[in-house]
Amino acid sequence: MQKFALVYLIIAAMTSAVVAQVNQVEKPAAPALELAVRTDQQTYRMSDKIRMETRLLNTGNGDVYIWHWDLCWNPARGLSMYLTTPDGSPVHGDFLFDCVPPPPKEGNVYAFIKLEPGRFYGVADEIKVTDVVSKPGEYDINVTYNSFASRSSIKEFLQHDPISKLPVWTMEQPTITAPRVHIVVKP
Repeated sequence: MQKFALVYLIIAAMTSAVVAQVNQVEKPAAPALELAVRTDQQTYRMSDKIRMETRLLNTGNGDVYIWHWDLCWNPARGLSMYLTTPDGSPVHGDFLFDCVPPPPKEGNVYAFIKLEPGRFYGVADEIKVTDVVSKPGEYDINVTYNSFASRSSIKEFLQHDPISKLPVWTMEQPTITAPRVHIVVKP
C-alpha cells in the first residue's frame, strides 16, 4: 500500500510539473505605453501661457504604432486634459479643447508613428492660462490618452495597407493616465 501511495505521489508530481511547463509557454509581449506631461514652470499669472509637453513612451518589449492625430486635445479621445482644485473639484476655462481628426487614409505611411521599445513621441503646446482656468488658485492638471482609432476601422478601411497587420495602439487598449501636474496661478 505504501509503494502504491509513493508511486501515485511521484506520478502526480511529474504530471503537475509537465502542466506547469506547458502553461509557461511564452506569450507575445503586450504593447505598453506610458504617458508623461510636464509644464515649463509651476507658477503662472492669468495672462501667461503654459508650455506643456506631452509624450508617449513605449515601455513594452515590442514595437507599437500610434496614430499621429491621437496627440490632439479632445474631452473624450486622444489627449484629454482635466483641471481640478486640490480638493478634486472640476475647473473650467474659456476654451473647449475639441480636436476632431480626419479618419486615417490608406497609403499615408506617415500617419502612424513607430515606437520601438524605449522610444517616445510627443508634442509641445502653448496653452493660455485663461483657456483652462477662470481665476487664480492652485490646480492639478490630469491628462489621459486613449486612441481615436479602432482596430475594426483599421481592418475595414485600411485592409490593404501594411498598418492593418502591425501592432497599432487603438481605443480597445486601456486609457493611460499621466502623473498629475500641480500648478499655481496668480492674478
